[in-house]
Amino acid sequence: MSLSKRLNACVTYTSGFNKLADIGTDHAFLPITAVQNGYVFEALAIDNKEGPYVIAYSNIKRANLEDKIKPILGDGLAAITDDVDVVVISGMGGKLISNILIKDPLKNVKRLILQPNSDAHYIRAILPFIGFYIIDELFISEGKKYYEVIVLEKGNKVYDPLEIKYGPILLKDKPFFFQNKIFKDIEYYSKVLPNISNLEKIKSIESKLKELNEVKLWMESK
Repeated sequence: MSLSKRLNACVTYTSGFNKLADIGTDHAFLPITAVQNGYVFEALAIDNKEGPYVIAYSNIKRANLEDKIKPILGDGLAAITDDVDVVVISGMGGKLISNILIKDPLKNVKRLILQPNSDAHYIRAILPFIGFYIIDELFISEGKKYYEVIVLEKGNKVYDPLEIKYGPILLKDKPFFFQNKIFKDIEYYSKVLPNISNLEKIKSIESKLKELNEVKLWMESK
């Protein structure tokens, strides 16, 4: 079973834990891989749509893992059991993921592995309210898109606005694809700005360029 690059990154962070809950599991490929590789002993494959739930059940049965992985038709963290100590939420927007995290208690969860498709800053902004902090971040290029992976554990840490927007570890480690995107965005907005006549759009692009250049300076100064 072959996982996408971003899901493979997520599953490796489950290693060393006991019971995984994969929220929005879709085909249950991630929990199957986690159990087969010995990263975790058990897993819950949770999805709130009947179609993916049925497919997940079929894949779990085909892998002969019915005694290790339980498919659940349920909504978010409300469906997890008290013995779950690691959670993966992937393939959703950052705003939706943040809403899921705030909505239900995290019980005995020790690690969260999050892969937002967009708007990762929403997740970083709510960390003080859920009692988790960032232990690692990845910036992955897959196809023609970029994806972030954010790994959290229990604790508290204060982040400044730029760290919330772009990620404290990404800013510190400056991975290649992260730098590449920042430089490409600066180049793109610098080119389009002279051709914009709408005052509101000009202000918006100027603000974006100012922020991107702050990120560039941050990376160059560290």
